[in-house]
Amino acid sequence: MRSRHPHFSLIVALLGAAIVLSLDAGGLAQGGRAPAPLRRLAGKQRLRRLPVAEHPVREFTFGADRQPIVRSVNASAIWVVGRAYYVRVAGASDWLVGRRASGGKTIECNVRFPSLEAMVAASAYKNLPEAPAGMRLREVVRLPDFPVRLASDGTGKTLYVLMVNGDVYRLDVRGRRLQQVLKGDDYHEVGALQRQSLGLMLDGQGRLHIASNERLEEARPITNRVTIFRAQTRLKRRAVDAPQIWLRTSYPWGIGAFNHGVNHMAIGPDGLMYVSSGSRTDGNEPGDDPKFFKGGETPTTAALWRLDPKAEKPTIEIYARGLRNAFGFCWMPGGDIIATDNGPNANAPGELNIVREGRHYGFPFEFADWEKKPYAHTPDPPAGQTFERPILSVGPAGGASAEKPLSTVDAHSSPGGIVYVGDDFPARYRGGYFFSRFGDLLEGSKRVGYDLLFARVRRRADGLYQARIETVLEPLARPVDIHLSGTGKLYILEYSRQHDNQGFSGNLPGRVLELSFVQ
Repeated sequence: MRSRHPHFSLIVALLGAAIVLSLDAGGLAQGGRAPAPLRRLAGKQRLRRLPVAEHPVREFTFGADRQPIVRSVNASAIWVVGRAYYVRVAGASDWLVGRRASGGKTIECNVRFPSLEAMVAASAYKNLPEAPAGMRLREVVRLPDFPVRLASDGTGKTLYVLMVNGDVYRLDVRGRRLQQVLKGDDYHEVGALQRQSLGLMLDGQGRLHIASNERLEEARPITNRVTIFRAQTRLKRRAVDAPQIWLRTSYPWGIGAFNHGVNHMAIGPDGLMYVSSGSRTDGNEPGDDPKFFKGGETPTTAALWRLDPKAEKPTIEIYARGLRNAFGFCWMPGGDIIATDNGPNANAPGELNIVREGRHYGFPFEFADWEKKPYAHTPDPPAGQTFERPILSVGPAGGASAEKPLSTVDAHSSPGGIVYVGDDFPARYRGGYFFSRFGDLLEGSKRVGYDLLFARVRRRADGLYQARIETVLEPLARPVDIHLSGTGKLYILEYSRQHDNQGFSGNLPGRVLELSFVQ
């Protein structure tokens, strides 16, 4: 079994599409009949009970040092609805959520609920927020696993959805039909216990690019094997060729929960490919486990790469440094890059940055516009090194105001995908930027994020950049990515169904939403 771990500081990417039950509060369902809550959840879908003796159950969890742990679980009953599996733990009130392993009968789970009631509550999709005037918000499709990226050719007819485990689905937007076109297990090598597929891009030649991070547990130090796969799409056949390795590199796996990995990819106006490589630490901490690298960041982490998409064997060029986890970026009209960036556990703000070649954006030496060191272990900056400051927000959304500007948004709100919008959107949004915020992940932090924001950015007389930020949609269920496709249409990828930080033990997969301009 392979775990998933999508992005930001503490995400544990969970096996999706699966909900598992078999007992009601009073004990075994009589005569093999499913408990009433499960029947209600199944609706018109077929509900089947599987023989426990023929289907071993394994549960995936993380240890104290974020090490993957897989253990066998005794099940008292197993039910299945489509791809969704429901497992009741023998001798307990707990329920596991899982799916069937590729090529076998084993049920793999890493979503646990303390009770049937908790599972039912977590299964509900929340009502959609009200769209701004002149726009419409609708649900396009509900997803069978945990999604992380959207890609398309821009026509608005077809979207590709990447799941954290490397599965890829083709979405017919008009017909709202979802078809699996790639299985992560088919094109990844055997041997990595943990997998984070975090980047998806469709180039002008119809080739999907998939960025994947795999944890090699037997290596010393424990290693992150990074691969960018290429796969040719076949629109007429509604299929995708088997992915081939285009780029492969590696660096030491992250400390604790902070292997942000190689994630967002995009082709720039210059025809070159840009790739975000997130940090492997929270703030350059060495960790205390001898199996892990203690030297902090590496030459290829916490950086933005540039690659030549025409090269058969591309070379990694470092375009900019000091970006803790630029999970989303796009281009400004003048050719500069604007990128989101995630702040650390040290309560520093999340950032928007204007990213230029050769510049350094502070990490791990400083965060946001802080003058102080964030941690005792924070290293001194290299002699003569200067840092670029983030965009300064004057609100009114995102935690800032004209009286208390912020560089740039609330701490722990986890800014994610970002897009520039042009003339096919209402006048109030033209020439600005939509960006999503995944929401807080740190235990004990205040509820922030779970929204779609809009930023109007301008350059001040002193050369620094300032943004006015407003809320567009709130609340959303952990929006992890956004994508423009078609005329006046923005697609929002909800990772799960959570509107607040309830942890990941009871998390279930999300959906695709469409925000469109009503003419």
